[in-house]
Amino acid sequence: MILSFSLVLAACTPTTTATTTSQPVSEPSTSIAAAPEDICAIGDLAFTQDGLAAALGEDVGDAAKVETIRWDGAGTCERITIEFSTQDGVPATTLGPTGVSVISFSGIVRVVLPSGVSATAIADSLIDGDLIQRVYVVRLSDETLVIDIHGVDAVPITARAVATASPASLVIDVSTDSSLSPPIGVTASPPTVVLTPVPGPNLYPIAVEGYASPSLQSLRIQLSGDDDGRQDRSIALDGDVDAWQAFRNVIPDGPSGNATLFVGTIDANERPDIGAIVSLDLP
Repeated sequence: MILSFSLVLAACTPTTTATTTSQPVSEPSTSIAAAPEDICAIGDLAFTQDGLAAALGEDVGDAAKVETIRWDGAGTCERITIEFSTQDGVPATTLGPTGVSVISFSGIVRVVLPSGVSATAIADSLIDGDLIQRVYVVRLSDETLVIDIHGVDAVPITARAVATASPASLVIDVSTDSSLSPPIGVTASPPTVVLTPVPGPNLYPIAVEGYASPSLQSLRIQLSGDDDGRQDRSIALDGDVDAWQAFRNVIPDGPSGNATLFVGTIDANERPDIGAIVSLDLP
């Protein structure tokens, strides 16, 4: 099954302040009024299991940069609050058109930011949660920024979202539902995250899709099989320093049977170095 980055447009009250490299998520700001013990008891907005959770924001907003991301684990769900600044570096008052979707197959909540938000102070954040394990800020090939909130492995997640103004923020609550099937998940490594293909049976053509770490200028894709068949190709990246970089490459044909896909960096001898490894079963 091919998961495309075209899965876009998809967003309960009121983040890690970081540079463009990974840093731990900060504790919730003490300047914000204390939330009730269970933050998910606020309001009656329903949680979405799959697809579009919210379409938010104004027609025009002054938000230009992702400034902070905060995690709050109080209650029966976990909350991500994203705050924004203007081009002048002051807190933004409004957020432009924004979508929040649940990609249940991968266990990801995806935020598609408006075109006016073109920079980020945060590349990614590790989360020590029971439902959320990492947040990535990703620049797509069309320069759109998305924020992918990754759930904990094998835990089905649901989400709801609201936007606030003056200051502009996006608040996303992530919960779980035991009646749902566990997500297939993604394959992650320090330099690369592979969304597709997923481990197991796959068919050609294979879309190798995911994102690479900031500053990386190229990555290597190697598909090797037991029948000595092999596909080996390099992908050039822009080397963006502030966000993860989306990539997509299609392999039309290749080895049969048990095969191993490597997506990452190579050493001086052109051998796989650090990256994501996916075990495939191919016809």
